[in-house]
Amino acid sequence: MADSNPSPRADFLWALAWIAVGAAIFVGGFTMDRLERQNINPYTAPGLVPALLGIGLAALGVFLLARSVRRGGLAAAAVGRAPAGIGRLALALGLCVLYAGGLVGRTLLGWHVPFWFATALFVFVAILAFEWPDRRARGELRRGIVVAAACAVGTAAGVTLVFQEVFLVRLP
Repeated sequence: MADSNPSPRADFLWALAWIAVGAAIFVGGFTMDRLERQNINPYTAPGLVPALLGIGLAALGVFLLARSVRRGGLAAAAVGRAPAGIGRLALALGLCVLYAGGLVGRTLLGWHVPFWFATALFVFVAILAFEWPDRRARGELRRGIVVAAACAVGTAAGVTLVFQEVFLVRLP
């Protein structure tokens, strides 16, 4: 059986990426309007949660970096091959950009795309995209489509209800 642990080099490169992403999220959250002129409690400021999540991501990136360096990742980082999983990362990023930039709050063909529909479509396509090769190899495409549809509907309904009813956020 092959070793399933990521290489120290892959850990090193992904650690740097997570530190950068965490730092960017922190800066974005920290510089967000705090709504002080509206007498908003500082603990409910819109950027607080993203800033804390950014700190968490960056901290986990630092832990991953330390593990990589202990395992020799610094020396291995000089090798010039892309880390494993870069294609899946590109697919995930592409789907997220299409979702956030192309579907949510947009009008397509004269029809306003509701948040719940955009979310259901995103989850459905993402699950199919990542599971398609394995499901096809096992002959479970039909089951995969049903599972993806169920997850998409459940996720869209759950997220929409929680944001609208619990957090009182108007969704596009």
